[in-house]
Amino acid sequence: MLVLTRRVGESIHIFPSADLPPDTPVSEVFRDGPIELTLTRINGNQARIGIVAPPTLTIAREEVA
Repeated sequence: MLVLTRRVGESIHIFPSADLPPDTPVSEVFRDGPIELTLTRINGNQARIGIVAPPTLTIAREEVA
């Protein structure tokens, strides 16, 4: 599980991995399961979000995407 901390207004980007062929069917992208988001903690204006996603997807904070 990848855990990211976000503040109000900050985003998380989820997109296909660079090595995934563009013609890959959606069913193949999600063959290992869906994207799962879990809110693990809220502290003031920060939230910690746990993310489990298929390996065919890349997850990045908006500032590094």
